[in-house]
Amino acid sequence: MLFYIFLAFVSYLLYTVVNRIISLRRNIALAKSWGLPYVVLPFNEVGVVRSALVGLLLLPFLKLFPFTHKWIWPKFMDPFNHWNLLRTHLGSLGDYYTTVSPSSFHFESTNAEVNIQVANRRAEFEKPVEMYTIVNVFGRNALTSDGPDWRRQRKIISPGFTERNNARVWELGLKQGQSMLEYWASKEGSSIDELKVGNTALDTATLTLHIICGAGFGIPQIWPHKDESILGDKKMAGLNTKRPAEGHQLTFKEALVHTTGLQIAWFSFFPEWVLRKSPFKIHQKLIAARDDCLFYLKELIEQKRNYRRLGFEQDATDLITPLVKASDDAERTKAEGKGASQDEGLSEEEITGNTFVIMFAGHETTANVLHFSFLFLAINLASQRHLQSDIDEKVGDRPASSWSYQVDMRNLFNSMVGGVLHETIRVIPPVPHVPKINRGGPKQVKVDGRTISIPGNGTYVHLEFCTLHRSRRYYPYGPSKVTDCDDDLDDFVPERWLQKVPKSGEEETTKQQVDGMEVASFEVHGSLFRPVKGAYMPFSEGPRACPGRRFAEVEVTAVLSLVFKQYSVELDVSEWASDEEVEKMTPQQKIDVYGKAQKRAWALIRGSQLTITLKMEGDPVPVRFVKRGKERFSDLGL
Repeated sequence: MLFYIFLAFVSYLLYTVVNRIISLRRNIALAKSWGLPYVVLPFNEVGVVRSALVGLLLLPFLKLFPFTHKWIWPKFMDPFNHWNLLRTHLGSLGDYYTTVSPSSFHFESTNAEVNIQVANRRAEFEKPVEMYTIVNVFGRNALTSDGPDWRRQRKIISPGFTERNNARVWELGLKQGQSMLEYWASKEGSSIDELKVGNTALDTATLTLHIICGAGFGIPQIWPHKDESILGDKKMAGLNTKRPAEGHQLTFKEALVHTTGLQIAWFSFFPEWVLRKSPFKIHQKLIAARDDCLFYLKELIEQKRNYRRLGFEQDATDLITPLVKASDDAERTKAEGKGASQDEGLSEEEITGNTFVIMFAGHETTANVLHFSFLFLAINLASQRHLQSDIDEKVGDRPASSWSYQVDMRNLFNSMVGGVLHETIRVIPPVPHVPKINRGGPKQVKVDGRTISIPGNGTYVHLEFCTLHRSRRYYPYGPSKVTDCDDDLDDFVPERWLQKVPKSGEEETTKQQVDGMEVASFEVHGSLFRPVKGAYMPFSEGPRACPGRRFAEVEVTAVLSLVFKQYSVELDVSEWASDEEVEKMTPQQKIDVYGKAQKRAWALIRGSQLTITLKMEGDPVPVRFVKRGKERFSDLGL
């Protein structure tokens, strides 16, 4: 009996191996017939669980054996190879290629021409919404929808992102930025002249959460050093107070932080009912945070409904009111017997789902941009001085309270401030790629005057940004001043975005862009370098481009301008020398000690990992914001 079981097992194993070899040879032949460069893999990983198994188990195991270090395929098995390896693993593959396994193809593109065609052909290259189901924790939303369902939701969400809302973001960015500086000054060991900040990531997250709460949802927020009494009649239990609402464990901000962190990944592994019954504290805390967050979101939505009933809708500049209005109008039309359908509004679940996505996307990614901008400018003091010079030129001695969105936003955005914003996102995009899927047959795209085929039948198409943003083909570059590389595309060089004379034939900004959103006033007649379409896609492109791009650009521009008009940021060198020792140092000794801090900061930045967005892990990079004119390292040519 055992012999027959063994024989059956061997036969099955032999059949599987032979079948996979035949399938692999067939797929390689197809890749060759399509004229695509290719890399052969034993299997392709898709999804959170399989990617985790490959990244956390298989690849570390292979690295234990020195003879595997020269193998090519493990590099392409890394789910985040374009960030972890940057350009070093591509070799002669070019800027588009496919990975071939016995069961599937993956098409990878760092080509602008391919990217823009894929992004604009939404019906042919769909968003693989099944990869985003984790975001359905509060309900279905535009991010996890496609087809008519997505079009309906997008049509309702988009009207909130207007010039009126941009102006509100500008105003709150300046106010909340100033409050953040005051909070830093109030902390032990700091003063108004020197702000010691151990981890700017924590406070930029708070800052952007405050701005999205205020401009996106009409909930004013205060920093820990301020008294709640200043909220007046806008004080809302749990939503903007330091204590949670009655019957709840967490405040809204606390619940949101726990729900949008890495912990949310547990919903990918287990259904909600399993997590509710789990004896582990991490699961209990996640469920409590999710429940409290859902309570606050529903309370916020009901508050918007009450405002509409009282006739305050006309004054609303937030992002939730259009969602509530569409739902209520559809219900009223239906009640009046005028034939309204579910295609005209949003369900309650969709309102909460989209509210959560706007909240998460509106603060997480922008917080990272500000955090990395502070660190890059602390590392690159010459670029920081250039930034401050441009801010001085644009706003003069006027206080920030007098800066206007209509004039100053445009002037600052089209200066070194905009250069810093774009360069930070170029070097560290919020997400390393945008996935698409070709569910039909092979699709043809034009590249460099010829036609290539992108495999179909469920082929994932990845538009990769980390490598794309380092392409000599699309970006100005010079020799690196940091490494021995003959280009500086791995370095932070915001000056590359400045151009004194617009390029001839440059595409003019039109009244309405491809993403369907109105063009913001600060985008018209911009003077910043503009890469060709498809070469710079941190907010994606085409119909599914992020509607909050301008919201984020206004927010970052306001905060950077406010902070660097008053302060300079320097890396904290106290790990290597005390303040007293720095005071006694020669210029060369200061250069040496600052170089150590720069080297450490760069290493930690390069060690960033993708959780939900690309973020630093491990030790933070401490910095000091000092009043301009009181810098310790600014005159060293760093």
